Amino acid sequence: LLAGLLQQSQQWRKLDAKIKTVLPANLHPHFQTACVEDGRLVLLAANNMAASRLKMILPAMLPKLQALHAGVREVVVRVVPKPPTQPKTNSLRLSEAALDSFDEAAAKLEGKHPELAAALAELVRKHSR
Repeated sequence: LLAGLLQQSQQWRKLDAKIKTVLPANLHPHFQTACVEDGRLVLLAANNMAASRLKMILPAMLPKLQALHAGVREVVVRVVPKPPTQPKTNSLRLSEAALDSFDEAAAKLEGKHPELAAALAELVRKHSR
């Protein structure tokens, strides 16, 4: 079962890559191929602007898309907004022992490797409690 799903996933990725060779490069990050269902190639657009642009150019591109997949009779574009990305937060917590070790290493490296010593000292400063 899992092998079949992985194989199907690879097929969709390959089809998506082929479709992206036919459609304009500026649209590539804004859509992905979902499936071919009852003769309809389903493309998922990340926003309304990408969907509008795809709908505008797809009639002219249909013959090229049909050449990529024999089962395609028409193309449907659906808008599926990407969820907003959460800002990254630094959850790194260093122990006092680790901070002491970095501080000692920074002091020892000061003469030979001042840039590394400065980076270690900054790390200690940022994570000191």
